[in-house]
Amino acid sequence: MKTNIFIKILIVLTVLFIVGCGYKYEVKTVINSDGSCQRTLIVSSDNLIDKFYEDNYPIPIDTTWNLVLETDTNENGDTVFVYKVTKFFESVNQLNQLYTMDSILERSVKLEKRFRWFYTFFDYQETYKKLFNQPSLKTYLDTDQYEYVMLSDEEQDIYLEEHYDSIQAKQFDDNTEKGLNKWLEFTFINSCLDAVERSARNIEEWSLQESEFKVKRDSLINLIDGEIDLFENDNDIFDAVKRVFKIDSVLYQKLEDEKNFKIFKNRFAFWEDNILSDEYINTVKMPGLVIETNSSVISDSSLVEWNVGWIKYFTDDYKMKVTSRVVNFWAFWVSAGLIVLLLIILFIRRLIKRRSKL
Repeated sequence: MKTNIFIKILIVLTVLFIVGCGYKYEVKTVINSDGSCQRTLIVSSDNLIDKFYEDNYPIPIDTTWNLVLETDTNENGDTVFVYKVTKFFESVNQLNQLYTMDSILERSVKLEKRFRWFYTFFDYQETYKKLFNQPSLKTYLDTDQYEYVMLSDEEQDIYLEEHYDSIQAKQFDDNTEKGLNKWLEFTFINSCLDAVERSARNIEEWSLQESEFKVKRDSLINLIDGEIDLFENDNDIFDAVKRVFKIDSVLYQKLEDEKNFKIFKNRFAFWEDNILSDEYINTVKMPGLVIETNSSVISDSSLVEWNVGWIKYFTDDYKMKVTSRVVNFWAFWVSAGLIVLLLIILFIRRLIKRRSKL
């Protein structure tokens, strides 16, 4: 099951959103021993990016980030534009403050420093909250299917070869795709309807009672199930929304301007941009030696990375964790000095006792 099968879902809401450009992302974070950090976002694109700071990226940025534009070539010899934006943070708390201002993807970063005399341990965790508050994908797939969709395309090929023959592999892949598409359909429709309901409460001209909304919500879902192909005709879907809820063009414009509906649109656009990207790599360089992590890739003794596909934070909360250890050499020297001093004291006391007996 390849990532491009999910692109069919994009047709559902293309009247609202602009299709992404297939960027490659890399987020690099350097954690310093004093608790400060530096974060760099690298965006690679085949084309120049107009209004760079206004696009949707895996992490929020603004014009306070230092921007450097470089050029490179890909494997085909074509020019690639590489945008690098960097910002220094005195603490991860400052980074979290930046995240709280972002309504697209809820994130949080934690850094705990544990002093243990000979060693100091650093525990880093970054969490992406799932985009839409809908049932987990685990409710639509069994354990094997869920683990399968979390793999990359290459890993999926290997998984199928190791577990099934060609006929079984196709059947497993098809069944997994059906469950995933049902979940995607449910998530998009209900998230959109939830946004409409919350927005309606804030629009004075739209007097929609809760009981009335429930009836119209059920009518819309039944209409979509019975008459509309979500993967083929987007206009029918929104015509149905307007028809069932009796929304004229003026009211629909107010709906689009309302905060809750805007958040929904921005989150969908964020997912849309990321599903069309080739990859999103998140790397963290820790002080000292990495001793524990949930990453499968440790580039060197202090650097770990995660390949963050959209599916990982779209279906459930996604946590990236790493622990490192720094040797406190001074503690060894101090301990050695104390031991030597203690030995000297014991020797002197013993010497004094011997002399006192003479």
